Amino acid sequence: MNREEKEEEEEEEIVCLDESFFINDNYQLTTFTFGSQAIELLCLHSSSTDFDLTGQLVWPGAMLLNDYLAKNAEMLRGCSIIELGSGVGVTGILCSRFCRQLLLTDHNDEILKKNIELCVSSENPNCCTACG
Repeated sequence: MNREEKEEEEEEEIVCLDESFFINDNYQLTTFTFGSQAIELLCLHSSSTDFDLTGQLVWPGAMLLNDYLAKNAEMLRGCSIIELGSGVGVTGILCSRFCRQLLLTDHNDEILKKNIELCVSSENPNCCTACG
């Protein structure tokens, strides 16, 4: 077998992978506790190579912010809040327990909507989403 034939044979063996190979959509129900507030959310536990899914996990900065907000919840009372780039909604959902009105926004809204359904009760209906 000459060199050209060998290269052709190798090209025929190339495998194209489905995009699901690169995209992690293994959402897991996870409990987060901030002060006396516990929140159960669907989220990813590892990052993805897909830029569109970077908001589908809870980043350390959100954990720090939520600890601060839980300790200082009084400053949220009576406020109307818009959260831009809500991701899975962990910060917004925590805020919804204290503020008057809340609007959560994200480009990838599928998990955000599911988490709002999981966390926002009929007793606390002040949370809604905007997508796109």
